[in-house]
Amino acid sequence: MNQAAKFASFVFLLLTVCSRLGAQATAPPSYGKAVGTPPSVPTFKVDVNLVLVEVGVHDEHGRAVGILKQQDFHVFENGEEQQIRAFSHEELPLAVALVVDNSSSIMAALEELRAGALDTLALLKPVDKVAIFSFAEKPEMVEGLTSDHEALSVDLWALSPYGGTALNDGLYDAALYLGRTAPERRRAVILVSDNEPSDEQTRDVPQVVQAAQQSGTPIYSVKVGNLQHSRGFFLSHSESRLHDVEKICRQTGGEMIDTRNGTSVTSAMETILNWLKQGYTLGYSPTNKRQDGSYRTIEVRLNERPGTHLHKYTIYARPGYYAPTAP
Repeated sequence: MNQAAKFASFVFLLLTVCSRLGAQATAPPSYGKAVGTPPSVPTFKVDVNLVLVEVGVHDEHGRAVGILKQQDFHVFENGEEQQIRAFSHEELPLAVALVVDNSSSIMAALEELRAGALDTLALLKPVDKVAIFSFAEKPEMVEGLTSDHEALSVDLWALSPYGGTALNDGLYDAALYLGRTAPERRRAVILVSDNEPSDEQTRDVPQVVQAAQQSGTPIYSVKVGNLQHSRGFFLSHSESRLHDVEKICRQTGGEMIDTRNGTSVTSAMETILNWLKQGYTLGYSPTNKRQDGSYRTIEVRLNERPGTHLHKYTIYARPGYYAPTAP
C-alpha cells in the first residue's frame, strides 16, 4: 500500500475510533479557546482513495486569510472538477521539521540562524512537535519529533558548521520522515539556509518535490546569508541553480522568505507558522479511479462571490500527486 492509501486508511481508522469513544475521549485543547473547552473535531467521511490537499490562502500583503468556507473552494484534478468531500479549518497540531544548514558557507549567519530558530520554539503550542535535521556534506536527523524545547535548544547550539551543502538530501529525508511519522498532523518542512547547494548531491530537485508531494508536506524556506556571498555563488553556478529552492517551495505548496532584505529570521519563522495555523485541508475522492501510479495535476480555485475580493488572494497548494498503484 503506498503512502497516500496508508494515510487515507489511517484517517478512516482514527475517525472510527473517535466516533466510538465519543465524549469519553480526551484531546488537547483547541487553539484560540479556553483550556478545558472540548475541541471541534472535523468529521471526514472518507474512502481509501481520498486525496487530501493542504491549502494556504494569503492576501495581497502576504497575511493568512482565515475566513473562508468550503463553498469558497473548487478543486480540479487534471482539469476536471472534483467534489470536495472533506473540509477543515481547524488549527491542527503541527509537525515541523526544521532543516538547518550546517555547512561552512553559513558560518557568518549561524548566530542569527540559531537565535531565530530558538525564538520559533516559543511560538509553538505544547501539542506541536519539532524535529531537527542538519546538513553539511550529508544530511543528519539531529532530533526526532518532540515537544521538548530544552532538548531542541541544546541541539541547535551544538551545531558546528563544516564541509559541503547537501541541501536537497536534507529536504528529501525530512519530507519522507514527516509523512511516515506524523500523518495525523499538519506537516511542514522549514529550511533555514543560504540556499546555495553543493554541486554533488544524492537527490535532485524533482526527487525532492516528489517526496514532498507524496507525503503531502509543503516546504518553506527562510533564506539567510549576505548578498555579497550570494554574488559569488552566482558567478560560479548557472542561474537555474539559484532558483532551485524557490522551485521546490512553489511545487510543494510552500514559499520562500528572503531575510537578506532586513527581515529577521524570527519574523520569517513567525510568518510561516501563522500560515500553517491558518491553513485549510480539502479532501476529495478522484473521479479517475485507476490505480496506475500516474501523476495527476491539482488546481485549487476560489469561488468569487459578490462583495468579496477573493480574486486578490494567492493560493498555495501542492500542484499534483502520484496516484496509487494496484497491489
